[in-house]
Amino acid sequence: MKIDKGLMLTQQAYVDSVKDWSIAAGSAFVRGMRDLGYKSSAEALDELIDNSYESGADVVHVILHDDSTARKNNVSQIAVIDNGCGMVPGMIRAAMRFGGTHRENSRVSIGRYGFGLKSAALSQGRRIEVYSQTEGGSLHGIALDLDDIESGKLNNEFGSVVVPQPHAAALPAFVQKYIEDNKNRWPKGKFDKGTVVVIDKCDRLSNRSEPALRTHFLEHFGVIYHKIQTDFSLVVNGVQVEPIDPLFLTPGFRYFDLDADRAKALDPLSIPIKNKDTQEVMGVVNVRYAIMPPTFLSIDKERKADKGNANSRAKVLKDYLGIIVTRANRVMGTISPPRKWTTLTNNDRYWKIEISFEPSLDEEFGVETTKQSVELSDRMWQILKEEGCGKAIDQMRKTVKDGLSKLTVERDTAKNKKRLSEEAAEAASKLLPLRPRAVQEKLDKRGSERLDQEAKKRAAETGIPFDKARVDIEAELKDQAYKVALRAVPGGNFFEVEQMGGTKLLWLNTSSRFFQEVHSGPDSTPQVRAALEILLFAIGDRVLDSQEELRKWYAHEIPEWSRKVEFALGVLAEKIAGASVEDAEDDDADQQTAA
Repeated sequence: MKIDKGLMLTQQAYVDSVKDWSIAAGSAFVRGMRDLGYKSSAEALDELIDNSYESGADVVHVILHDDSTARKNNVSQIAVIDNGCGMVPGMIRAAMRFGGTHRENSRVSIGRYGFGLKSAALSQGRRIEVYSQTEGGSLHGIALDLDDIESGKLNNEFGSVVVPQPHAAALPAFVQKYIEDNKNRWPKGKFDKGTVVVIDKCDRLSNRSEPALRTHFLEHFGVIYHKIQTDFSLVVNGVQVEPIDPLFLTPGFRYFDLDADRAKALDPLSIPIKNKDTQEVMGVVNVRYAIMPPTFLSIDKERKADKGNANSRAKVLKDYLGIIVTRANRVMGTISPPRKWTTLTNNDRYWKIEISFEPSLDEEFGVETTKQSVELSDRMWQILKEEGCGKAIDQMRKTVKDGLSKLTVERDTAKNKKRLSEEAAEAASKLLPLRPRAVQEKLDKRGSERLDQEAKKRAAETGIPFDKARVDIEAELKDQAYKVALRAVPGGNFFEVEQMGGTKLLWLNTSSRFFQEVHSGPDSTPQVRAALEILLFAIGDRVLDSQEELRKWYAHEIPEWSRKVEFALGVLAEKIAGASVEDAEDDDADQQTAA
């Protein structure tokens, strides 16, 4: 990022304008700021990294330090080091005030409120030390300790808590050692300008273990800053942070080529947002879509992505379930679509939407102080709906559901040459009386004719001779008295049966609600699928064994059954979704009452 040559003059002008150096409303206020509600230590550190990035840093290092006062590998201090423009001494003091920033209410970059440094650092530890140096200047520092605030050590004659004066300083020993050990990572091989923030007396870390905290930071920072890591280098305890596109669409980013599976991008959107009154364009919203194949989260592609078989992508998709929102190219977090659009489920991990907006649109996106979340205005949701976002979600969910359902059936079949239902139907058929010869001859004739039709079709599609195609199909159906097969027929019957050679084929329509929500739905099991297939095989036997008049009746009735099942399952889905919304609203009401 290019730094304005007059930045230090801007800082000094701000410092000169400050007349009251009190920290706000004393120790109670500071304690309250500790409880702003950062979701984890990583979210708190985001605030410090934001500041480093905006200072024009080429490199930002996060040190997780063990001072050996606690158990080995337990983090007791955290330092964030950058080589940005640094701060003049007075600005260090100004930066320690809540709301102290020369970027107050900025609409051109990440920072805006001037709360991040203090609230983030104090949310993790009871002491902050800030050291900074401008190019050609000398290092100065200030320490702010909650114990000093609570004891009244920082009070002035009026009882107000006052930020200490900056003083000439030296960096803490563990920071100096880290810089020396990693001097090749600094443009000039040493710290000659920039800012160091040290969080000491750490008492609220989300994990005290250095390896666990480092792993979490590497992944979290990889996602949050994936769009801007070409501008600066981000390092945690000597390990370079690799950018992670949570839509998994960017070649070269972490986890993109974890295996052969790839996310698929849909057509993006670019939406100019106009002022309601003047109709002038205030900013642009960009929307990206991605949809993942059904095996995307599995290590062993032959099994579900359950515990023990979920790959590294699975955690990212779980952590960022919903719509990802990015402000000024920095990920803010995720939001759920409006309840009237849909209610998210576990399978919604397999699709992603990213909405990117400019700071000029903050009012439309309800940016909160800690920049961990946003709340879109009703107008913004309406614009997104008009641009097709709601329909895109519906289509992606349908594609995901269809793919997962097909995969479920394929995995069931792969376990054995025959499916459980095929074996059961075949065993049951041996207990039934033999068909009359005339009936059997008709079945055999229809089966042979249907086999010829399929062989002709395959020969035309592949170019192989008809005889070869027929032999191949017979080999595929060998020793299969009953067989389940899949095909997508939008608006078609939820099942159909036919005789092909000596095999009775049960065709399941993968586009039907019956298949997607019942047979192979998220709550289905191998036993449920086998039972439903046996039921349809039993109906199929009656259809195929029937005389001509009864076969015509079935030909009329099965489409009627299909239409009624499709409609009824749609009503059922609406009622279940409505019940979920009512439950959620009741929970919200209970929480508000409790509050």
